[in-house]
Amino acid sequence: MSDEAVSIYIDLKSPYSYVAAHKALALEEAGKVIFDWRPFVLNTAERAKADRESFIRRARYIYRDVRRFATPLNLTVKGPKQIHDSTLASIALLFSQNAGAHRRYISECYRRFFDRDLELDNAKAIEALLADCGIDASEFTPYAAGEGSDLLASCRAEADAIGVFAVPTFVIGTELYWGQDRMDMALTEAGIV
Repeated sequence: MSDEAVSIYIDLKSPYSYVAAHKALALEEAGKVIFDWRPFVLNTAERAKADRESFIRRARYIYRDVRRFATPLNLTVKGPKQIHDSTLASIALLFSQNAGAHRRYISECYRRFFDRDLELDNAKAIEALLADCGIDASEFTPYAAGEGSDLLASCRAEADAIGVFAVPTFVIGTELYWGQDRMDMALTEAGIV
């Protein structure tokens, strides 16, 4: 295993990121790789406003397609009933990293969201999730309003600077590998698998 972490950009509302994160977490647990988990918030609300009918057709296809990958992994992927802003959940990912509990947070956040048991933009629900992951959430609200918000903006600026445009994206040196189906290719390039 390389000591250098592989950056992986994810959005906690992205079904393809869910599949990639599931596999990545298993590889980390097996001691094969270390990932640097980087939040990336997709602006799906703006896409939906731009062309609602096209957005709905695309979303239906995406959820059918992602189930082809998720079903063999025993992952449930229910499409959301509304468009969620994952900004708060992404800040909570950064908060969970500070607490050393981000792997559990990522796993539980995805599982609950795609089971329709979590609203990513509900502060109380995110705080409860943090607590369920063994994280003291008492300082989350000020963190989310200050340092966490700034850190998320820095993550986005860094992603923009290197060319990340969608998720999941793996970064190997200066090369980007977009899509959960590019994960093996990226890790092979990194000399990991």
